[in-house]
Amino acid sequence: MPRKYLEVTVEPRVLIWARESVGLSIPEVAKRLKASEDTIRKWESGQKRPTLMYLEKLARTIYKRPFAVFLLPKPPEELPFPNDFRSLPPDKRKPFSSKTRLAIRRARRLQSLTAELARSLNRESTLKIGRATLSDDPEVVANSVREQLGVDLQTQFGWTDENKAFNEWGKAIEKVGILVFQIGMPLEETRGFSLTEGEFPAIVINLHDSTNGRIFSLFHEYGHLLLNNSGICDMENPAYLSEEVKSIEKFCNHFAGAVLVPRNALLNHELTRLKGRLSEWPDEILKELAKTFKVSQEVILRRLLILERATEGFYKRKHEEWGMKAKEAKKEQRQKFLFSLELGYRLLLKDGATSNALREVFVNNDLSLTSEAKITKKDDKHWKIKDGNKIYKIEDTDTQLNIYEQKGGGRQNPPKKCIWENGAPFISLVLETFREEKITYRDVADYLAIRLKHLPKVEQLIRGKV
Repeated sequence: MPRKYLEVTVEPRVLIWARESVGLSIPEVAKRLKASEDTIRKWESGQKRPTLMYLEKLARTIYKRPFAVFLLPKPPEELPFPNDFRSLPPDKRKPFSSKTRLAIRRARRLQSLTAELARSLNRESTLKIGRATLSDDPEVVANSVREQLGVDLQTQFGWTDENKAFNEWGKAIEKVGILVFQIGMPLEETRGFSLTEGEFPAIVINLHDSTNGRIFSLFHEYGHLLLNNSGICDMENPAYLSEEVKSIEKFCNHFAGAVLVPRNALLNHELTRLKGRLSEWPDEILKELAKTFKVSQEVILRRLLILERATEGFYKRKHEEWGMKAKEAKKEQRQKFLFSLELGYRLLLKDGATSNALREVFVNNDLSLTSEAKITKKDDKHWKIKDGNKIYKIEDTDTQLNIYEQKGGGRQNPPKKCIWENGAPFISLVLETFREEKITYRDVADYLAIRLKHLPKVEQLIRGKV
C-alpha cells in the first residue's frame, strides 16, 4: 500500500506531547502540514490515525523528533526547562517559541553526545571550574576565574576588536571543560542560557545578539554555572523579579562585569585615574575605555557605578538613552522596507509556490518574482520568499505588511555555521571518534547537522581553531 494511504497507530498522548514540546498550536501544525485542524485534533484524540507520509513529515520537518519516538506507548521523560530568569512579569511572559525550545533541545543533545563520545574514547571530563555562592564577593570570584582562564590584561588589550575578543574568551572557557554553543533564537526571548546538568556543562549564546552582548552573556552564564543554577536569561534585573532571582541575576551581572573589566585595571587606567569620581562621564571617555576592554559602554559605566566612580542617576539616564538609541536604530532598520501592502494581502501568503496574484503585486512595485519562487511561513507574523539567490522577508506589523529584501540571501556559510553552533571541542571529538571507527559518516552528518560535502571545509577551519 502506498505510504500516503498506509495508516500508523500512534498513542495520542505522544502526538500531543510532541506538538506541545515544540511550542506549536494545532492551527500552526495544520498550516505547516497542509492538513485541516480537524484532522490534527482527531489524531490527538485517537479518532483517526495519521498516514505514514504525514507522520514522517511531522517527525522530520515539524516536531523534529526521530520517527521511532512516535511508536512509543507513552511520551518519554525529558529534563525540565532551565529556570526562567527573563525580566518580564510572569503574567506577561509568553511561552517560549519553537526556535528557543529547539535550541534548548539541540544544546542538551550536544551535551549528551559529548558524554557518549567521550566514554567511547575512554575520556573523562576536563572540567576545571569551581563553585560559588551568593554570599561570595563577585569581585574575588572574578579575579580567581580570570587567573584560571589564563587571560591577562596585556593579552586582552591586544585583541584587535570585539569579534577577536569573543572568539578568544570562548576558547579560554572551552579549555576549562565548558561547552560553548551559539544558536540563533528570538532575541526578545533570551540572550543566552546555561545547562549545569551532566559531566559537560554548557553555555548557549544567542547568535543573533551583538558581539558585545555575546561577550557579556558568556560570563553572565559562566556565573550561573558557578552557582550551579541553570537559567534562561535576558540580563535585565527589574524590581518585579523575586528576591531570589534578583540576587542570582545581580551576582551574575556583577561577576561578568568584573571578569571583563577588573577593578584595578579600570581604576588605574589613565583616563579613569585622571578624572577621579565624576557625576557625569563624557561619551568620548566611555567609548575609549570600552574600546580598550572590548566591551560595551554600558558595561564600563556599570563598573564605574559599582566602584563608586559614577552616580546612580547618571547611569540610569545613560541606560535609558542607549536603550532609546537601540530602539530607534531598530525602528529605522524596520522602516527600510521595499514596499508595503494592506493586511488583506495575507490571503496570498500561502506555503508553497507563489501565486500569479502575488507575483503581480511585486511587478506593480517594480520588482519581479519568477514562477520558481517559493513562500514559507515562519510564524504568524513573518514569511519568507526564496527566488533563486534572492530572499524577501514579509512582516505583519498589525497595521500593514512590510516587504524587505534580505541582504546576502542564499549565501550562508554552512561550515562556519557548523562551528558556531557546535563549538570546536565537540566537532573535534566527533571527528576523532569517526577516525577511531566508532561512528559512521552518517553519524558525523547527524551529530554536526551538516551535509557531508561541507565536512572537509569544517575540518580545515577546525585545524585553525584547536
